Amino acid sequence: MSQATRRRVLDRLMLLGTAELGLADVADEANQLIARALPHDASCWHTTDPATLVETGYRTYAMPPPDARVAEFAYLATDFNSLAVLAEGPRHSGVLSEATGGRPDRSPRYRELLRPNNMLGELRTALVADGSCWGCFSLFREAPGDFTEDERDYAHLLASLLGRLVRTAGVRGRGAGTGPVPWPGVIVLDASRKVVSITDAARAWLADLGFAAEPGALPFPLLTAVERVRGSGQATEIRVLGSSGRWIQLHASPASGREPHHVAVVAQAAPPGSIATLISASYGFTARERELVDLVMRGHRTSEIAARLHISPHTVQTHLKSVFAKAGVRSRAELVGQRFLHP
Repeated sequence: MSQATRRRVLDRLMLLGTAELGLADVADEANQLIARALPHDASCWHTTDPATLVETGYRTYAMPPPDARVAEFAYLATDFNSLAVLAEGPRHSGVLSEATGGRPDRSPRYRELLRPNNMLGELRTALVADGSCWGCFSLFREAPGDFTEDERDYAHLLASLLGRLVRTAGVRGRGAGTGPVPWPGVIVLDASRKVVSITDAARAWLADLGFAAEPGALPFPLLTAVERVRGSGQATEIRVLGSSGRWIQLHASPASGREPHHVAVVAQAAPPGSIATLISASYGFTARERELVDLVMRGHRTSEIAARLHISPHTVQTHLKSVFAKAGVRSRAELVGQRFLHP
């Protein structure tokens, strides 16, 4: 692909940042633009919780929506070009055939998901902005097609820009949810991912996550959290925006006293403190600004913030002006009320 085409695609992607698009529209527009520079036969986009790198949402093109099998194999921490490796490494894009030394069959993801669908080429890119991973996209080419190192490097060039777009679209611009907040709910799944027990409150939370009553239609964020627990044996926690605009916290852990591989998930409204760091990161606050915002959330006055951070009150005010500008507010009350308590 010509350098001129790649430059035009990059320029158009930069313009998306001014369009105030929702997450689905960002993925749709970006996927169409990227196809001009990186032709592919199918693709998928995922959002992630930057704190845990667990997938929280998806958008697919020329391929079916992800199911439990995809949740199990697509993002194995031990597989080649894992999301953690790409997110934390110096290069955020990777070609599967290159990572496997020309032997993609070494990858469980390739054996279980790609090869059965005649997909050989996979180019995966972690969407990293300001040190946090907000999602990823994977492009696929049918055999015998594959991706080159040059295409990999171009995808890496897009990682930060797309990370900021996904971060902004996925975290900002949502309502606070309406109606009463359900009580915390509990769901228990067995080794085959079937629901063993579920409370009424949990049904309400699953509905907010897009749950459909048909078998196998559990919300993808729930499935990915469950698979993370099954793969590691450790508890995990993710934060997801529901269709109501309300932040939902899913805490998954091995179910004690039950059969092996049973997983219990607690679904509840995410406490403001649990999403404060996520929202701060979405606005691109610096580390110092995040410290200051945390103290503002706790109700500390300027003098108290200055003492705790060992800076002058004047410096506190300077940081606050920067925070207000980035968040699009004019006061502490607006910052807390409009951006954190009701993002």
